[in-house]
Amino acid sequence: MFTAMELNIYGLGVNILGLKDFHQENLKKDFSYFINSQQSDVKKKLSISVHYSLLANIPNNLIAKKQSQNSITYQIGSKRYNDYYGKAVSVIDYKNESVEIYSEDDGLLYEILYLVVLSRSTKFMDLMGLHKLHAAAFHIKEKNIVVMMPSKGGKTSLFMEFIKDSKVGIISDDTPVVDKHGHILPFPLRLGHERGDVLMSSFPYLKQEDIYTFKRQYYCDKKLVSIKKLKNKVITSNKTILIVGIRTTFNEPKLKKINGIKMLKHLCEHMIIGVGLPMVIEYFIQNSLSDHISNIKNFCSRLRNAIALACRSECYVFYSSSNISKNADLIRKTFDAR
Repeated sequence: MFTAMELNIYGLGVNILGLKDFHQENLKKDFSYFINSQQSDVKKKLSISVHYSLLANIPNNLIAKKQSQNSITYQIGSKRYNDYYGKAVSVIDYKNESVEIYSEDDGLLYEILYLVVLSRSTKFMDLMGLHKLHAAAFHIKEKNIVVMMPSKGGKTSLFMEFIKDSKVGIISDDTPVVDKHGHILPFPLRLGHERGDVLMSSFPYLKQEDIYTFKRQYYCDKKLVSIKKLKNKVITSNKTILIVGIRTTFNEPKLKKINGIKMLKHLCEHMIIGVGLPMVIEYFIQNSLSDHISNIKNFCSRLRNAIALACRSECYVFYSSSNISKNADLIRKTFDAR
């Protein structure tokens, strides 16, 4: 049976058509925070149609615009065709804000669908002046604790260590949002780990059926749990503690306070340029003149938001040890009682 579902991601109404039941159920788990949002505040709509076949025809006589290990990209007018080496095809119509995805491979089709939703919503949010920060963020005692680290730097492990406590609020394990006033907004997606037993031991109230699998083409499978299954609330507040994490071989972690100017250097990497953000550039970014102009505006908007965030936050460098519990304890002792 094929079904439809709607999301509202900060004003982008995403209508997904033609889903198999199990794909719809997984999407509900992935984007649970954005499902029950009011549709009345939708500013723009995106239509995504899913086809469990390979009937898409890429026009003849096109020259490849780019090629990666994932796909070959062609473009004619406002339409972009991504050929996943015969396994799938996506057709993005930028003018009409619609996407068609074709594949007989359920796992690959779902991976593309998930990335399309993230990519197009991120681009819309950028245009609205809402920018993602590559960081883990959680809420303790009326404070947003935002920890920036490079990919594979330990953000998710630290995040999971904190939210084992159901009193700690969830903001995002990877991409909190910053508005033009420097306020932190939530962007909670499903929580993932390569091992399901780690999720079960971290949250012992979970049942085995709460864990589901995300199959990825070029990475190992990931075990996931919807944030709806966790006891933590999604919450933010006005006060933000901004931390940049640096890996060390220290036996004991250390925290050092810095000023907002020094923090801007780190925000340049993790937000303004956005190293590590899942922007999926190789799939979906446009390369027209208008898009390059838009990118300049986007850079200026990110810079403005980053300055506002640095100015309104307490800023720290965190020299982390290899002991996750010690790292969490230092952050907790420093900020929990304040």
